[in-house]
Amino acid sequence: MVVVPTLFISIVPSSAATTSYYNNCGAKAVIEPANITEYCADGGVGVINIKWSTWKATKATGTGTFYINGCVPFCGRGIIYKTKVAVTLSGLTKTHGKNYLMHVLAVTTGNKKFVWPPKMKPIPSKVSWITDSWQG
Repeated sequence: MVVVPTLFISIVPSSAATTSYYNNCGAKAVIEPANITEYCADGGVGVINIKWSTWKATKATGTGTFYINGCVPFCGRGIIYKTKVAVTLSGLTKTHGKNYLMHVLAVTTGNKKFVWPPKMKPIPSKVSWITDSWQG
């Protein structure tokens, strides 16, 4: 009698091996956050109500609402200006033991301009930033 050894193969889904996260202002690493913030100190700029259409290892895309606090009469009671945008996360960086998408790009949809505080000029055609200052 011949005994044939059984081979067990463990298959790891490719998505598990290539998951990327977003780190919003040094908070917990998340996948597909609903909101992201540019200025962590006061939360005066960001994108809210994000609906992600893709979330891949090196790039994520979605739509949401960009907001900016005009700080008039002062930031604590400033008028908030909002614009519908397409948002893209990219800039894959391995830090703190995980893959993070660090670059944020917000572009208006439908050939519209940003709704922008009157005293803040010029009105940009896009808004971008790199999340957090840490990079392991």
